[in-house]
Amino acid sequence: MDKSRAIRYCVVGVLTAILQFSLVFVGVDWLHFGATFTSSVAFVIVICFNYLMNYHWTFAVPAPHSKALGRYLVMTLCGFLLNGFIMFFGTTLTELNYMLSQLVAFVVIIIWNFCLSYLWVYKH
Repeated sequence: MDKSRAIRYCVVGVLTAILQFSLVFVGVDWLHFGATFTSSVAFVIVICFNYLMNYHWTFAVPAPHSKALGRYLVMTLCGFLLNGFIMFFGTTLTELNYMLSQLVAFVVIIIWNFCLSYLWVYKH
């Protein structure tokens, strides 16, 4: 992988993180929704942003949307389930602060997404 692609992936990741954490904070602290529910809704919103940014800017590959989007949705569904499990486990079973649980989930999902994006999702 070239250095500029890695930098673009990190920029998209930071922007995605800001969006995810902002939505979770607003949902939990301002709207008083549960942490797992809020994190799950925010996850759905940020995957749209993340896909478009990575498809058009980070990886900018000729893979058609019909192929890349299907793969992205499989990767994202697994990430969604990981996020929900980690949030539930972190906030309910171990009673971690919801933001700390979200941070753990986010790191796990970043690694998951990067590996699958590079090796499978955006391959032509």
